[in-house]
Formats: sequence, structure tokens, C-alpha cells
Amino acid sequence: MSKRPPPPIYNDIAETIGNTPIVRLNISTNSSDTSLSTSNNIEFLAKLEYTNCLSGSIKDRVAKKILFDAEKSNKIGPNSTLIIPTSGNLGISIALLSQRKGYKTIALVPERTSIDRIRILKSLGVEIIRTPNEARPGHAESNFDLAIKLSSEIANSVVINEFTNQSNAQAHYEETSEEIYTQVEGNLDVLVVGVESGGTITGLAKNLKGRIPGLKILAVEPQYSRIQENKLTDSSTIKAILSESLTSLKEQKVEDIGNNFTPPILDSSLIDEWANISDKESFAMARKLISEGFMAGPSSGSIVSAALSYAQKNVLPDTKARILCILNDTARNYSSTLLSEDWLLENDLMDEQTIQKLEYQRMEKYRAASVEDLQLPAAVTVLPNVTVAHALDLMVEREFSQLPVTDSHRKLLGYVSLTSLQDKLDSGDAILTDEVAKWMFTFGCRNSQNQRRRQTYQIITPDTPLDELAKFFEKHSFAIVTDSERKWALAVTTKMDLIRFLRH
Repeated sequence: MSKRPPPPIYNDIAETIGNTPIVRLNISTNSSDTSLSTSNNIEFLAKLEYTNCLSGSIKDRVAKKILFDAEKSNKIGPNSTLIIPTSGNLGISIALLSQRKGYKTIALVPERTSIDRIRILKSLGVEIIRTPNEARPGHAESNFDLAIKLSSEIANSVVINEFTNQSNAQAHYEETSEEIYTQVEGNLDVLVVGVESGGTITGLAKNLKGRIPGLKILAVEPQYSRIQENKLTDSSTIKAILSESLTSLKEQKVEDIGNNFTPPILDSSLIDEWANISDKESFAMARKLISEGFMAGPSSGSIVSAALSYAQKNVLPDTKARILCILNDTARNYSSTLLSEDWLLENDLMDEQTIQKLEYQRMEKYRAASVEDLQLPAAVTVLPNVTVAHALDLMVEREFSQLPVTDSHRKLLGYVSLTSLQDKLDSGDAILTDEVAKWMFTFGCRNSQNQRRRQTYQIITPDTPLDELAKFFEKHSFAIVTDSERKWALAVTTKMDLIRFLRH
């Protein structure tokens, strides 16, 4: 297998944007088959826009083009404030590119934007303003109208509105489409693209439809999105979308695509067919893509599901077809949603077969066993007035990392950590003759003796099922087993005890 030459040394991070790979998807058109398996007559391809090196999003291309054009036309310069109505990704991309240039950024994002992307924006020093999910342009609370209002109040500011900015579509017309044409060697039957601002699908379709005869463009939006239904009568400005009252829009969970209005830069005449994909279908397919090594976000699940459905309805048996899916952004921006099994279950977004599989794995793995079945030795504890030296000797001798601290009646007070005590000694904060009470972690509030606050204590008892203990170890390194009232320290357990249990 030949290796590709490594990329050169770049002078600027912006130079790494683009040139994303296209990879074949081994995916089934059989709706009853939940696995990703090879299709004989249909070649599914995926352009991995989530591999853009800046933020892991197709919006990196847009941010680069918008900033370049704005600087070239002197619309922005040193000390400019960029005000960005965004679902999250464009704000991240622009903030990453503009920080070193001295631009300030304000992002106006809907409430449904995942906390993961909000945290990224905050880490980049972006000022964040949340707006109602259902507020459409033309309403005072929409992120677009708030952006215009802010711009009128902030000197040397400019609104970066991808929904009206032609640089958005131009980025894909000039660059992304050229990459695709070269990669597929002009051989493509269907292009499947998610729609939010309309820039990606418009730029790609304008270029590729004129060069690839018979190319079909499939536009994808979430089930409760309203892009198709709310057509503009005046496409010259987004302000033409005026709403007498807020539209009641069911809160959708897929964030990277969809909207409750038709964007001005979207050229719907280039679209051959629309597909609306449910949130549950989108998240389920995104998880399947991840299991196959494609670390793409929820909207990619929408795109691939739409491609499958299109193929089932439109590609005749024994007819060959090549279908390209644009996978927009990385799953790493959705650790609290897409990558969280608990969140998927709470929001009824996990497909039934996956639920059954997880339940079966849980039951088979631990077979209803509890902490009592681990047969843990009784906890070795220390009193709060013993010295740090004594506690350290005991932990080193017994190869413990933690020791519960109890009173004379074995009532649990807290614990000491081997690593923490050694660090305190090394830094000179603690001495060997200190009482452990001074340096122990408690399960309550900080007091005058420098005791540490700890998160709310989760009770682990001998009756706690092992599957619950396993979930506890996803966030914690050890557990103190107590009675149901959390009074008496009975044992200490770690993930190693679970592994030994499963092995035997």
C-alpha cells in the first residue's frame, strides 16, 4: 500500500484549511440492516470536512474566505469587533482565525447550541449572547436583529452574517467544488449536502452542475426545520423575512443544519430534491458512522441517512450510482450530546436496537451482580489525628492510593490521597508530623483547617449493582463503600476490582 507524501511545513494555520479527503462508505441500502455493510451497485462516498485542521468543521473554509474578502475590501481592520450570528461552528472558526489579528468577537447563538461548542467559544475569549431557538429574522430577539442592533452601538464593528454574505457560497464555488471535481474525476451522480445558511449547497451546485452532466443535488434538513417552507419574497435582504408572531418550532437536536427561514443566499433552483431526516435517525446513523471510524457529528448522520433513503427510492436494481455525502463537522464538538449515551436515552434519540444491545451487554456483563459480589476486604482506615507520616507508611506498605478517615466508631469523615500528600510534602506546605485532618478531603464544605470541598457524594453500598459502579468509575478513580446512610466505611474499591471480577 503506497503512502501519501506528508504535507509541507505551513507558514500559517489558515493554509491547512481544505484539501479534505474523500473516503468510500461501506453502507447498506437495506433499511432493516443496522450495520454498515457493502452495497454492490451503489458507491457511497464521504468528503470528510470534519478533518479541516482549524476547528474540525466545513465552516473553516467560510471563515477564511469571509475574513479575507472583508480585509481586502477594508470592511474590517485592526481593533475591529466582529459580531457573528451563528449556530456555533462559524463563530469558532472565525475566532480561531481572528484572535492573532486583534479582532474582538461576539457570537450570538441559539439556546439549542451544545454546551461543548459554547465552552470552545468561551475558551477563545468570545463574548456569547444566547437567543431563543424560535426567534426568526425580523423579530427583535433573533440573533440577526440583535447583531444589527449591537453593531449600531459598538464603534468599529461589523456583522458577519453568513446567511447574506456571498463569500460563503463563493468559498465552496472556488475551492470545495474544485477539490470534489478533481477527486471524483468528474464522475458523480448524486451530491448530498446539509442546508443551514445555503452557502455550501449553492456554491457546490453552481460549479458542479455545469460540469457534471446529470448530477443530482439532494438537500438535507432536519425534520422540524423550515427552510423549504419559508421562502423569501425579496431575496435581497434577510430583513424581508418579517414575522407577525413567533413561529412555534419544535426544538430540534441536530444543530449543524436546518433553520426556520429560507436564507437569502440559497439558490433553491439548483436543488433537485429535499430530504427531511428525524433527529433520532440522524443521531443513530452518526453513532454508526463513529463505530466505523468516521468521527463526524450529528448532521453527518442526517446526510448519510438521506443518501440511503434516496438510493432506495431512486436507484434501480442493478443500476450503478455514485453518491457523495458532505460530512460537515467533528463529533468531538458534541461530547455532551452525540457521544453521551445517557443524553441520547434521556432525549429519546437512541434507536431501539442500540438500546436493546446496551441492555443485553449490561445484563450479560455483570449478570445482576452487586458490589457485595466483589468480596472486598474490610476497609483499612485511619483516625483524623494520626500523622501524615503514619498514613503514608500505611499506604505505601499496603499499596493503597487512598485511605478513608473515620472517627473512633468508624464513621466516615473523609479520605487522604497518597499523591496529594506527597505533593504537599514536596511543595513544603505539609510536614510529616501534621495530622491527616489538616490535609484530608471531606465530603462537605471547606473549613478553617484547609479541608477540601468535594463534589456531592454518591452512595456506594454492598447492594449497588456493578453496572452502576462501572458508570461511577467513568468519572472517578475509586469508591468508598458505605452503609446506605453513608456512616460507616466498609471497603474501598477501584476499577481494577471490576476487571478482576469480569476476568474470573
